[in-house]
Amino acid sequence: MKSVTRRKFLFQGVAVAGLALPFQSTQASLDFLADIKTSVGMTPTERFKLTKAVLDVLETYYSGMTLQFWNKPFEAINFEKRITNIVYWVDLAVKQSNAAYHVDPVWVMSQIMAESLFCELAISKSMAAGICQLMPNTATRDFKMVIAGSHKTHYLPPYTKLELANSFSEYQRRLKEKATYKKSTKADAAFNLNKALRWLADGKEGRAFAKLQLNRADVLRDYDQKIKQAKKDYVTFINVNVEQLGQRDIFKNPSFFVEFDERFTYKKPIFAMVHMLTNALRVRNGNMLTAAAAYNAGLSRTWTSEILYTQYGQLPNYSETNRYLSRIIANYEEISKRFRA
Repeated sequence: MKSVTRRKFLFQGVAVAGLALPFQSTQASLDFLADIKTSVGMTPTERFKLTKAVLDVLETYYSGMTLQFWNKPFEAINFEKRITNIVYWVDLAVKQSNAAYHVDPVWVMSQIMAESLFCELAISKSMAAGICQLMPNTATRDFKMVIAGSHKTHYLPPYTKLELANSFSEYQRRLKEKATYKKSTKADAAFNLNKALRWLADGKEGRAFAKLQLNRADVLRDYDQKIKQAKKDYVTFINVNVEQLGQRDIFKNPSFFVEFDERFTYKKPIFAMVHMLTNALRVRNGNMLTAAAAYNAGLSRTWTSEILYTQYGQLPNYSETNRYLSRIIANYEEISKRFRA
């Protein structure tokens, strides 16, 4: 593995993600298998170099553009303040990690860039939020973060849109109801199109079974609509309060974000990401690619029963995950060659 160069690896190995990069004669080593942890993090000089490297990548590729996640021009964003803070917390999280494998801070920065382009207020339709795009359950269950709607004060003034404050609870309730209904009506689903055609060919009467199947499909569609609406309401509840009370600025009013939804802060989400990556590296024997894929798609989805590959895992066959990895690898190449210059 040590003989694989960064350029050659990017050229040969990233086809899975549909990323084409020119092969050049200038080559440098890329260890896409993480090392056993021996280092103690970055020096102040290295933190400064990493900050400048990220800023240079951003300016090179995004200057003059209106940016995704931000919905504002590149020049209107104080990236220097943000990247300086993010690099600090990434370095601290790596230093304080007691995991077996070392996580490359450059990789973490590349992954955050792919997740949110360093936009702390990024929030998706799926309810993932913050620079690390943590899902609500992951944030609360695994890392004990405060999220919107998780504290009783979120249902009282000065918070607004209070009728939507319980939207995440509503989302969870509908999910459970749907799962229970699907399980209780599993037999109805057995009467599918192929079975109906066979019954018709044999002259059997299947009207009653068809009605059960159609009714089941209608009920499930209704659940899906209610689940979708609950997610939409939750995002609305968050955005309205971030806009009105947080003034869309974590630096002006940091206490609001700590008390309302910690996914929009830096320390806890970054520590959570580093923890999730180090855990995936442990399970997947130091494979950074499957560790990053696990962050996006789930650790279990990187498992394979093939004997040779079980220890390293495999990349799940999801187009979203492939695009995600292609972005991380390109970010990593651009940042690392500046950082190590």
